[in-house]
Amino acid sequence: MQNEHLKLLGDFLRIKREQVQPESIGLSRPIRSRAKGLRREDVAYKAGISTVWYSQIERGQALGISMQVLKAISDTLLLSPSEYKYICNLVNSVPNGLPVVQSATLTSKTSQLLFQLNPLPALLQNEYLDIIGSNKAFDLMVGFSVMEIEPENRNYLYLTISNTDWNKFLNIDSKSKLERQIYRIAGFLRNALAANPNDEKLKLKIESFISQSPIFVSAWQNNSVLQPEETSYTYNHASIGHITLDKQIWWNIDGNSNSRLNIYSPSESIDEQHLAELFDA
Repeated sequence: MQNEHLKLLGDFLRIKREQVQPESIGLSRPIRSRAKGLRREDVAYKAGISTVWYSQIERGQALGISMQVLKAISDTLLLSPSEYKYICNLVNSVPNGLPVVQSATLTSKTSQLLFQLNPLPALLQNEYLDIIGSNKAFDLMVGFSVMEIEPENRNYLYLTISNTDWNKFLNIDSKSKLERQIYRIAGFLRNALAANPNDEKLKLKIESFISQSPIFVSAWQNNSVLQPEETSYTYNHASIGHITLDKQIWWNIDGNSNSRLNIYSPSESIDEQHLAELFDA
């Protein structure tokens, strides 16, 4: 593992350690401790390793970290499944391995699939969050043709940062909602970087987002980690207004390309009828 990966691991564990209170893992708070959250010796004690060894891990100087140790540290720091997967990816990443090549083209078969999904909105994107394709139902929902946007700007996060119509569709009407959305997306990107730490294009994408958004800077420094999730969310449909949709994610892996298809299904039958009527019109 490269020094860069070790440093990422150490920085992540330090931030998470400072967020865990001693009482939450069955320890008493030291009377005179100035440390935020747990001390290094607290983590080492609960994980069953030496303080010296854990300190080396946090400083990015430890080689040969076992999965058993990682699991013990994860349990001590109360990491989520996504966060545990992230640190495992950092430890097991192969420096000389080839990165996954993210698909940037829409095949005829995938285009046909998008069409057949109408009147359900559907969006195809890669792990850079570049939008590869959308169907008519999705364009009707956001209020504009997504594929007419310049390719370099056709990115889910870029639109969230810069496009007011996109934010209206996402029902983002306050700074706090915008911050929550960008923090979530930053978590997805960090997870993608851990899985493909040698992906220079992904690193350049992240650098561009850092230059474009102070909120993203804060979100990236927060070290949050998330995996793409299926969830219900209330969107602001350009023609229908507020509508709750259940998002399903379908993965497409073909050789070195990797993309995912988001399909949005109405939670209520009346909304399903509204989508069908709008598409037919």
